Formats: sequence, C-alpha cells, structure tokens
Amino acid sequence: MKKALVLIAAVVVCAAGVSFAVARWAAARSLRPTIATIHDPAWLKHELNLTDTQLRQVEALETAFRTKLEAACAEHCAARMTLGEEIAKSKPDVEQCRARVEKMNAVAAESERATLEHILKVRALLDETQAQRYSSIIHQQVCNMPMGAP
Repeated sequence: MKKALVLIAAVVVCAAGVSFAVARWAAARSLRPTIATIHDPAWLKHELNLTDTQLRQVEALETAFRTKLEAACAEHCAARMTLGEEIAKSKPDVEQCRARVEKMNAVAAESERATLEHILKVRALLDETQAQRYSSIIHQQVCNMPMGAP
C-alpha cells in the first residue's frame, strides 16, 4: 500500500513537471517577435538560418538603419520640445505650434519610409525560403502593432 502511494505521488509529480514544461514551451513559441528582436541580426541569423555572409550584410544594414532612426528620433524630440515650449507660453503662436507638429509628422513619415526601405533591403539579401519567413515575421509586426506603439 505504501509503495503504491509513493508510486502515485511520483507519477503525479512527473505529470505536473511535464505539464509545466509543455505549457512553458507552448507559451514561448506563441510569443510574437518584438521590434527589438526583428532588428537583432543574431536573432535573424537563428530565425532565418542566415549564412555568415548574409549575417554580415544584415549587420551593416542594421547599423545604418539604427543611425537613421536615432537621428530621426533626435529631430522629432527637438520639434516636440519646441512645441512644448511654445504651448507653455501665455499666448502660444498657433502657427508655430502647427509648424512643429508638421515637422514631427514629416520626421515620422520619413522614419516609416526608412523602415520600409530597410525591410526591402534585408529581404533582397535572402533566398526565397528565408524571404517568405522574414515577410511573415514583418507581416505579424505590421498587422499586430497597436496604434501609437513605438
């Protein structure tokens, strides 16, 4: 009887461990890649099975892309700060405020164009299977990003 209880307890513990492992694995597989992940050459190498040559090319593209985005971010923030300063005045100049908003919009639009250009450049480096997988990843990001997300 005692052996049977120990055996049942061991089976229950093993079943719980296996259930936990399977649930954790399933949850990890269902996570969508983040923006940070899809711009990480090491992650792309693993996910797309990139060759070493492709990896070096993607790294170069990512470096140039990040430089563009950092400059755009600085420009956008500068326009936002001057907008905030104008709004804080006792009598804000509406035209100045509108000009700052237009500047912010223009920088955001240029960032979107740079992102598209970058995606197409990376895709051009890939073979057909890799390109299909990359496009699927990008599609998930584009179609599942909430409005106003960074």
